[in-house]
Amino acid sequence: MSSGSPGRGSVYRGAAIAVALTWVLRAIGLVSVFILARLLTPSDFGVVGLAMTAVALVETFSYLGMKQALLRMEKPDRDYYDTAFTIQLIMFTALGLLLFAIAAPAADFFREPRVEPVIYALSLRFVMLGLVNIGVVEFERDFAFGRDLKMKATARIVSFFVTVALALWLRSYWALVVGMIVQSLVLTILSYTMQPYRPRLSLARRAELLGVSLWIFSGVVAQTLYSQVERIVVGRTADTGTVGAFSVSKDVSNILTQEIAMALNRVTFVTTARSGAFDTQGDRIARSLGAYAMITAPMGLGLAAVAEHFIRVFLGGQWGSAVPLVAPIAVATALMAVFRLIASSLQAGGHEKASGLLCIAGLAGLAVAVGMVAHAGGSPLSIAQTGMAVSAVTLLAGLGVMAHFTRHDVASFLIAVARPFLAGTAMYFLVHAMPVLSPSQFVELVWRAALGAAAYFAALMLLWLVSGRPQSSEAEMLRVARRLLARF
Repeated sequence: MSSGSPGRGSVYRGAAIAVALTWVLRAIGLVSVFILARLLTPSDFGVVGLAMTAVALVETFSYLGMKQALLRMEKPDRDYYDTAFTIQLIMFTALGLLLFAIAAPAADFFREPRVEPVIYALSLRFVMLGLVNIGVVEFERDFAFGRDLKMKATARIVSFFVTVALALWLRSYWALVVGMIVQSLVLTILSYTMQPYRPRLSLARRAELLGVSLWIFSGVVAQTLYSQVERIVVGRTADTGTVGAFSVSKDVSNILTQEIAMALNRVTFVTTARSGAFDTQGDRIARSLGAYAMITAPMGLGLAAVAEHFIRVFLGGQWGSAVPLVAPIAVATALMAVFRLIASSLQAGGHEKASGLLCIAGLAGLAVAVGMVAHAGGSPLSIAQTGMAVSAVTLLAGLGVMAHFTRHDVASFLIAVARPFLAGTAMYFLVHAMPVLSPSQFVELVWRAALGAAAYFAALMLLWLVSGRPQSSEAEMLRVARRLLARF
């Protein structure tokens, strides 16, 4: 594949497919959550949520950045792929053993004995994930996200049916556990049936790969831990029902914000790596930041505005304790979704050390702030609100670092991100202030969502016009819309 800058058309197609991939996978995930929330109890979700906190902390150390290192290379040969696969297999196997070893201490820490056997079972996933074919990296190198979609969607669909069937039969959190194991197994098998590459054991290129990937690894670790800090604190201080409500609020918010941004990051990483010197990409990155904010801001603030109706319609009345938690969590995840673009772009542009240090600083700030609130007896809501405030500060710091390395005006980055979030804030207050018009929660959700979408677009366009119609992500959106209208 050419090492030059990818054409705008291929980037748009790749971005569209990547987002479609995420929506398909997350739509399946949302349907699964909605169904399981009515079959299982908040306590069931709380047990699995606590176990997954331990799993996520261990799994964090599996993100060595092998894929990103391969994507940054112009033409990696077989030795690089085989070395990446071997390191992946060694790492996942070691982490599976580590997870198995900490099952009992984790159960003691959370004061929940049911967590221990769940962690034992989930340690099997690590062996399966270690065997995933490294050749699937080629899907991203070639912008072949459709093949990636087919592979991951198939695994998710199989897992969905297994989980729901077991939930109907067992009415136990073990349905969730078995479903996750099945999904990992199917994904591993499909990685070999859909990609002809057959990896071999080798460590020939370990020095080159690890030299690039360790700072990427540190950044990914920090981001993963960042997403778990609040859950750990709540898990230590609250009952399993509250932990379940907090976990579901996090999961729903992530699906509608960060998961979409992570899908776009797959395209952005390759685009940034191939677009020449990083300090010449300021204008393009500003448009990308604005585009990310245009997607995540209305999702996060929109979910916050309709939280009560959304939770009661899709999850049921037993999840009422999650309603006040959704708003700050949804806004925080929207802010961090934009921050992830900054971290990813710095990695792709050769500044992985700066990216790693930035992510570590954000993690440290969140841990200190949340720890202080919890120590003072703060409620789960106070912890979530603190997380939202720290996320805003972390994003602002990221914009400053990005401006430094691109030699670009920080104000242009700030304005590009601020417009969508200001429009989203206006939408939030408008929707939240509207009186109840129907006794039906579903009707309330539909008309408020429609009003919010219209209000957001109107406010965004007004802010863009007031700014002098700059060549920004809003202008790009209008150009794409005009081309689509002309085509159809």
